[in-house]
Amino acid sequence: MVIRGIKQILLGVYEITPDAGSAFFLRADYLSQVNEERLLPYGYGRLDVDLDDLSNLKEGDTGFFTEEETADLFNASRLYSVEKSAMSYLNRSEHTRNSLCTKLLRKGYDKRDVEEVLDYLEEKNILSDLRFAAAWVRSRSLDHAEGRTRLTAELTARGVNRSIIKQVLDEYFLENDEEELCVKAFKKLVKIKKDEDKIKASLVRQGFSFKIIKRILHDANV
Repeated sequence: MVIRGIKQILLGVYEITPDAGSAFFLRADYLSQVNEERLLPYGYGRLDVDLDDLSNLKEGDTGFFTEEETADLFNASRLYSVEKSAMSYLNRSEHTRNSLCTKLLRKGYDKRDVEEVLDYLEEKNILSDLRFAAAWVRSRSLDHAEGRTRLTAELTARGVNRSIIKQVLDEYFLENDEEELCVKAFKKLVKIKKDEDKIKASLVRQGFSFKIIKRILHDANV
């Protein structure tokens, strides 16, 4: 393939214009065969390249890419398309890797491409299950008084790794005493439920341990 024009549009992102066909975009980090320096053949200070004399180009010349190199360029372009779709979701809200992977697969992207892009986004800390889990717990706590068991189940259902869940909840419960949260939940329940068994069942569903529940009911003389 012969390249007529190369333009850097973002850091590490290029618009490639071949001598035939439509222009396409790629991120250099996804290239495995082509060195990024070849995308800026006249040096990093120059962002636009126009190649007018294409008639005598051969392998090794500026603007000429072998079949293997061309495949590498198109592969990087395909991965960049997946990345742009991923970023359209991440720009709206934090996601777990699992939820973002599911959404991208539903759009028809190849699983291997999706996994490679998600690896890249995690490496750059753009995608983070740890950050998602911490933000989710903070948001959840605004309207819910819940124990470790319920929060663990909710984060597990969202595809968060158990080691990350433990780290996030250990930090959360250092700042928020679980027994105090149970008292808060109990006080809310007694306003609407008088039966002790129903109160117990509700507190269990909210993720509090039997040990904590027993202590709270004992102190409340229930």
